[in-house]
Amino acid sequence: MKKLFLPLVLTALFLTACSGTSTRPSPTAHPPRPTPSAAELQITDPSTPIEVTAGSEFTITVRTNPSPDYHWEVAEALDAHIVEYVWKDHVPDNPSDPNSSGKDVWRFKAVAPGTTTITLGYYEGMTDNAAQKPVFTVVVK
Repeated sequence: MKKLFLPLVLTALFLTACSGTSTRPSPTAHPPRPTPSAAELQITDPSTPIEVTAGSEFTITVRTNPSPDYHWEVAEALDAHIVEYVWKDHVPDNPSDPNSSGKDVWRFKAVAPGTTTITLGYYEGMTDNAAQKPVFTVVVK
């Protein structure tokens, strides 16, 4: 009888595991990213302050050419009391070519009133020196 007990227990555990019930939580769905509007696809001029109201989202759009391994990054820490990063999207000039030059559209959220800057850096590969480093002034009302 003892010889049958262990195989029966193991079989029961195996069948329970294969029953199709999962204890893993399902992944949280990410909300769809909005398609940038025509206005959001206009290149943002760093010499013009961006004025937004608290609670709203805004974009910064820059030209990019990812083929020679160039990419944009936030170059200096954001003032989290005033703005927060939401997402970045690449809009290629030629949608059928994944390495096409185009525009990077950065979306931020205005958290609270104040004035801050957002500095983006255009880096090649893993280098520390940015080829460009525009500074955008953001005024949140």
